[in-house]
Amino acid sequence: MRYTICFATLAVLALGSGCAASQATQSCPEVGIEEAAFAGGTQQRVSRADEIAWRPCPPTLPVGCEMAVLEGNPKQEMLFTVRFRIGSRFEMKPHWHPRNERVTILEGKVGVGFGDEIERENVTWFGPSDYYVNAHGAHHFVLADGPAVLQITGIGPWQANFLETDEHPTQ
Repeated sequence: MRYTICFATLAVLALGSGCAASQATQSCPEVGIEEAAFAGGTQQRVSRADEIAWRPCPPTLPVGCEMAVLEGNPKQEMLFTVRFRIGSRFEMKPHWHPRNERVTILEGKVGVGFGDEIERENVTWFGPSDYYVNAHGAHHFVLADGPAVLQITGIGPWQANFLETDEHPTQ
């Protein structure tokens, strides 16, 4: 049993380092994308949960969400990490992104469904520490029935292209 767990751990580490070394697999970030710059002499960038500067989400996103940029600039072609905080019931209409979207749920529960219309019966729910990747171009929607915090890492420029609706016209 102990050897099986050890072997599985080594296999995961080897696969992960292969991705970073080769940059050739589909699950790896695009080659040649800029990362956020560090000032000379800087050793790390830190974002403490109790010191995060939350701001209202852009007007293209549903009312009631807040966001904080932790790294990079989601408006530029570069690696970025942002957090979204939802205070209560939340519904993000069907939309798609031009690049893969990597999401980690930090607090609460978030539901994701696929298609051109919201269908609550076809939602997969994710809770704290869950992680998923939505493929670029995939039409999906996001729901929350209560407070939640999620973190998105991706390659910018990040944009949500909403399907034609009265609330969110296609950009």
